[in-house]
Amino acid sequence: MKILVIDDSSLQRKLIGQIIRKAGFDNEILEAGDGQQAIQLLGINFSEIGLILCDWNMPNMTGAQFLEGVAKVPQVAKIPFFMVTSEGTEARIKEAYEKHPLLTGYIVKPFTPDQLREKIEPVLKK
Repeated sequence: MKILVIDDSSLQRKLIGQIIRKAGFDNEILEAGDGQQAIQLLGINFSEIGLILCDWNMPNMTGAQFLEGVAKVPQVAKIPFFMVTSEGTEARIKEAYEKHPLLTGYIVKPFTPDQLREKIEPVLKK
């Protein structure tokens, strides 16, 4: 199973990848710098992607727009999807779940490696 990490910060994408590897998972990690790149990667790899981790604020296509698009496509709507963002207000969290009722979870930056691991580990162990 591949993991799609979407964040406009390459440092944040690398950090998430390191946390996943240190947690003992060797899944291939696909990286996208915005929602448009993520759509391209998802289109090519959707049958192999088993987890999506996505930032909210990005250029070109925001994480919210990407999330909403994913929710509309039955083939990808069921892929476990976490928003990983500094947008931690109750209003933003509610908005995310309204855009994608099947959203797996919401992780607020900054997070500790343990917090990220605890959220994604159940998905990766399936």
